[in-house]
Amino acid sequence: MLERLASANGEKVRIVKVDANANRAWAANHQIRGVPAFLFYRGGSLVHQFTGAYPEEEIQRRIDQYAVVVDGDQPAGAEPAIKPMPNEWLPPGVTRE
Repeated sequence: MLERLASANGEKVRIVKVDANANRAWAANHQIRGVPAFLFYRGGSLVHQFTGAYPEEEIQRRIDQYAVVVDGDQPAGAEPAIKPMPNEWLPPGVTRE
């Protein structure tokens, strides 16, 4: 499902999967108490998070709500961001393998 969402929303968001078991310190620092956990960052700051298994349509709705569209168009109800996240950005404490 995440792969489909990443493919469908490539111009709006960057979806990163983090193995909470392999990154326990990161998970503890972000108060991850269950999986799956979804964290939404804008401009490098956490703006929303939720935990649990949700239907793909609900996750898409939240992506639309919090995403910044690269061409400057904002989804209905979304607050404009200071700037889009750079492609190389990862959540704080996460490194590339």
